[in-house]
Amino acid sequence: MRKLDIPQENNSTLDGQRKVMYGTNESGEFQRVNYASSVEEFATITAVQEYEELQKECLEDIKNDIASPIKYFMYKNRMDLPTLCSGVGMFSFRVKRHLKMKHFKKLNDEILKRYSNLFDISLKELKEFNYE
Repeated sequence: MRKLDIPQENNSTLDGQRKVMYGTNESGEFQRVNYASSVEEFATITAVQEYEELQKECLEDIKNDIASPIKYFMYKNRMDLPTLCSGVGMFSFRVKRHLKMKHFKKLNDEILKRYSNLFDISLKELKEFNYE
C-alpha cells in the first residue's frame, strides 16, 4: 500500500494512540506510517456492543438456571469459545458443558480455579456469582 493511501482519520477507540502500518514512499521503499481508521472504530464499537448484549442475555439465562457464570465472564472479558478453551487449556466439548449451569454446579475447585485465574477474579466470586 502506498503511504498516501493509508487512512489518517480519527479513531476514538484508540484513545488518541495510533497504529502502525507499512507503506511505500515516493521512491518505493517501505516505511512505517501511523494510521487510524473510522472503519476500524466502527467495527470495534459494534463488537463491544455485541459483547455487552450477550452479557445481558447471559444474565437472564443465569437467573433462569440455564447458563453458568463462566459464560457471563467469557463475554465480559470479550472472549469467544476458542479463546476461552485456549486460556484454560481444555477441549471445546468440555468447556461447552461448563457453560451450562447443571454442569457448572458439579465442577470441582481445581477446574473452577483455572477459570477464575483466566478471568482474574477470585474463586469465591465465580462460585457465588451475584447476578443482580
